[in-house]
Amino acid sequence: MPHIHRVSVADQVATVVRQQILTGELRPGTSLQELHLAASLGVSRNTMREAVRILCLEGLLLRNLHRGLAVAQLFLKDVQEIYQVRRMLELAAVSVAVHRKPALLEQLENAVDDYEKAIGERDFVRAVSSDFHFHSLLIRFLDNKRLEALYQKAIGELRMGMVMVDRTHDNPAALIPVHRKIFELLRTGKLKQCAAALEKHLADSEARLTGVMRRQAVPSTRVPQ
Repeated sequence: MPHIHRVSVADQVATVVRQQILTGELRPGTSLQELHLAASLGVSRNTMREAVRILCLEGLLLRNLHRGLAVAQLFLKDVQEIYQVRRMLELAAVSVAVHRKPALLEQLENAVDDYEKAIGERDFVRAVSSDFHFHSLLIRFLDNKRLEALYQKAIGELRMGMVMVDRTHDNPAALIPVHRKIFELLRTGKLKQCAAALEKHLADSEARLTGVMRRQAVPSTRVPQ
């Protein structure tokens, strides 16, 4: 029998709010009230609370004891720390990718194809999801679920920033051959060259994001909690 994927109401609500955040309808730093959100979406408070929990785990919402619930805001220090984590984990994953399972390689190639299609359709929210999926698949070469969970938490905080980068990029399609090059070097076992290409890609990605944030006058340090 085919496996049936059941999506809870909370998951559906989280999807709606996630889209509002990633498209800019809910701006970074915006204060939110669960009761108001629940009423506007026609769901119970318990359902809204579960949806909020999901989005907090993804790093898109933050709950503070004193300031309440708010849309997460990314600062330059956060970006530096997240990319440090990305380099540590992604480069380590590529370096140990000696045994490359065909199914995982197929998933990586599909992620590149999905990214190219999303860019062609100028669907930047989907493009960022495909981009992150590609990089997340690399982490599977480490065969460590805890490191995968750590990685997912780190890159989740980058989503809003990367959507902003793709929207303002003069030629986002230029990133497609970069992903294909990384994939081909990995597929053919050229792991040192793959790591070098990946390291340059991450450096370029960090530079683009910090450049956009500086132009938009984002503070360089976190606001005290």
